[in-house]
Amino acid sequence: VVLRPGREAEILRRLLARHRGQFPRMALVRIWREMIGALLAIQAPFAVAVHAEGRGASFVELARNHFGVVVPLQICRTPGQVVRAVADGEAAAGLVPLPGGPELAEEGEPWWTSLAVGRGEIPRVVARLPFVAPPYAGGAGEPPQALVIACRDHDETGDDRTLVALETAPDVSRDRLRAAVTATGLESAGVMAISRHGDVWLHLVELFGHVTAADPRIARLTVQREPVAHVSVIGGYATPLPPEALA
Repeated sequence: VVLRPGREAEILRRLLARHRGQFPRMALVRIWREMIGALLAIQAPFAVAVHAEGRGASFVELARNHFGVVVPLQICRTPGQVVRAVADGEAAAGLVPLPGGPELAEEGEPWWTSLAVGRGEIPRVVARLPFVAPPYAGGAGEPPQALVIACRDHDETGDDRTLVALETAPDVSRDRLRAAVTATGLESAGVMAISRHGDVWLHLVELFGHVTAADPRIARLTVQREPVAHVSVIGGYATPLPPEALA
């Protein structure tokens, strides 16, 4: 496997934890990201599909900062095109916007629902960007955040988050959903987004820790089929470092 997001996160955590001296930590991160991107390109053909509509320049910059300048980018007009490019093998990884918003509900068909209902070798979330970023100064809108998808499982690094899509009947409250998750022994970090399709609602929930589909707690979520009728683990990522890591 060429792409190792968890291993990369562990390297950066270790480098920043032991760093001493006046050399800027952000410069250290950028140097290592360029080295990792170059090594990926040497090992195998490696292209990244990027959603570049609207805030396109910001997402292209985010992809360049993470994957480096030598990795070719495939520009896509919609997140759905990014998912298809990765699923079809046209790109080894894809960059899609972080789901959700002020209202938590998304219009149309959000990209993440295809990861929940797909079959076979479907993409999964493997990283969250930026993994480490300088303190936000404000004044130009919130900086972009994105998820990286690839046709592989997410890694365990010791400090992780997992994304699951929970299928319920309509009008299940976030409090009730959180209670159902907690009862299994899992810990919810919150609902990131909701997709509503008539009598079926999908809730994109972020869990603390590294959780796989084989985890018995996942099976316990649907024993009664109420309120959760079905659950899909759609990936996860190493928890990004706070801006204080660069201090």
